Amino acid sequence: MSIYLDGEATGSLLLRASISDQVGSPLPYSQGSSTGNHTLEVEYFLNGNVSLLVDSGTVTISGGQIEVLFELAPIPVTLSPQKVTAIATLRGSNAIYYPSTQLSKLPRRTDNGSVTRVDHLYGGLAVRKPRDTQWQAFFPYTYYVQWTLYWNTSVTTLNEFASMGYNVIDIVPTGDLGDTPYPWAEFEPYLDRADELGLYLQFDVRWDYSNLTLMTALVSHYSTHPSILLWYTGDEPDGKSDPLNSTRIAYDTIRSIDPYHPVSLALNCADFYYSDYASGAEIILSDVYPISTNTSWSTVYETPCNATYGCCGCDDCHESFEDNSDRLDNFARFDDLLGWQKTHWRAPQAFGNETLWTRFPTAAEEVVMTMLSINHAAKGIVMWDFPTSADILNVTCRLATVLTSKTVADFFIGGPLTSSLAVSGADKIDASVWVTANSVLLSVVNLNYGDTNQTVTVQLPAGLRVSGVAELMWGDVVWNKTATRGGGSVRTSGLRGLEVSLVALDRS
Repeated sequence: MSIYLDGEATGSLLLRASISDQVGSPLPYSQGSSTGNHTLEVEYFLNGNVSLLVDSGTVTISGGQIEVLFELAPIPVTLSPQKVTAIATLRGSNAIYYPSTQLSKLPRRTDNGSVTRVDHLYGGLAVRKPRDTQWQAFFPYTYYVQWTLYWNTSVTTLNEFASMGYNVIDIVPTGDLGDTPYPWAEFEPYLDRADELGLYLQFDVRWDYSNLTLMTALVSHYSTHPSILLWYTGDEPDGKSDPLNSTRIAYDTIRSIDPYHPVSLALNCADFYYSDYASGAEIILSDVYPISTNTSWSTVYETPCNATYGCCGCDDCHESFEDNSDRLDNFARFDDLLGWQKTHWRAPQAFGNETLWTRFPTAAEEVVMTMLSINHAAKGIVMWDFPTSADILNVTCRLATVLTSKTVADFFIGGPLTSSLAVSGADKIDASVWVTANSVLLSVVNLNYGDTNQTVTVQLPAGLRVSGVAELMWGDVVWNKTATRGGGSVRTSGLRGLEVSLVALDRS
C-alpha cells in the first residue's frame, strides 16, 4: 500500500526479480543466460539500519512478483516517508543489488479528514473516513464537470448527480473558480453536501498547480475535509508543453502538506516526456478521443498530423477503439522500463460536435471505450465531459450502478487481472478476467460494428475452470462453460455489434 496508518498490524512489500535486455544492473557473465532460474538471497533494511521488517529470504529470478509480509508495529510513525532497501545477493557469485522503495506509516487522523491509499499489488484505491472502521475498495466512475456549465447553478446539483449513480465529482474550476483564489463561502457547501451524499472529490487545481502560492492555499484549506479523495494537478501538461518539472514540483508540494491523499494528472500525448510529467502523480489518466476525428489531417489547423507534427485531437491514434487500450498498454510498458508503479485511469470521450470531433460517440461506443479500458487495467473512469448527450447519459447512468457496486469494485480492486485472453471464432473481441478465491469476473467486448454470428470461445487462464454463471452484471449474452486439457473456457453462439458482456462465474 502507498500508505499505512498507525495501529494496522501487517504491511507488505512487493518484490520482483526478472531478466531484462533493456534496463537494470548486469548479471555476472556466467549467470547471464535468460533461461533457467537464478536465486537471490535478500535482506531488508529500514532507513539504512538492520530492521525487523521481515526475515531474510530468497527470490528466484523468474519475472514473477512475490508479496513479502512484515509486521508494522516496530515501524516508527512519522509524516515523512521512510526508506526500505532490499540487499539482494546472487547465490554463487559476488553480485549484489540494492533496490529500494518508500514506506509511509502515518499517524491516524484526528482532524476529520479522509484517507486514500493506492494498492500497488492490484492498482486500485482504498478509502477510509474517520467514521469508518475498515478500508473500502473504491472504483471511481464519473465525469469531469465544469463549474460554470452545471455546478454553480445550485448546490442541489449534487443531489441530482449523486442520484445518477456516480461516486466521484471533478469540479473543473472555470469562471470564478478558475485561476483565482476560490470563493470559500460559495464553494464549501458543495464539499459538505458531497460528504453527506457519499460523493468524493477529485479536487481539481489545474489552473493553480504551477502557482504554488495559490495551490498551497487550496490544499491547506481543504486537505482535512472528509470528502477529498485525491488531488488533480496537471491537465494535459504534456500537450501544453508545461515545464518538465512542473508536475513533480506540484506533487512534492502537495505531499508536504497532505500525505493522506494521492495525486492524479491527465496526459494527452502518446509519448512526450512521459517520465518527467508522470513523476508528478501516483495516478495517470490518459485522454484518448478517437471517435469521429481525422487523425491524419487537422480540420481546425489545416495541417497534416504525423509522428512529429500536427494536432488532430488524438495523438498517434488510428481512429479505432484499440487506441484506448493501446495507450494503457504502452504506458504500462513505460512504467516497467522506468522501474516504477503507477495506477492508470482513463478519460473516455463523451463529447462531440465541436472543433476536431464531428459527432458525439453513440451509447454503445461509450460503453465499449469504457469497458475496453477497464479490460486493460484502468482502475478509474472520468469521462470528458458533462453535460453530455442524452443517449450517453442514459447508458452511463445505468453502467454507474454496476461499476460503483461493491461486488464489482471488489473484483476490479481486489483480484488479479488477466487481459487479452485468447478468443476464437471472431476477430476484434477483447476479453479479460479478474479472479478471486471463489469467483471469476469475465468482461468481453466486441469491437466490431457488425454482428458476429458464429460461436465465440474465450479461453480462460491455465488451470482456471468454472462451473457456471453466477450473475449477469451487464448485457444478456448467454455463456456456456467448456473444458479443455489446458483449462476451462466459455462460449456463446454469437455477439451483436459493439456488444459488451460483464458476467460473474463460479469457480469449480
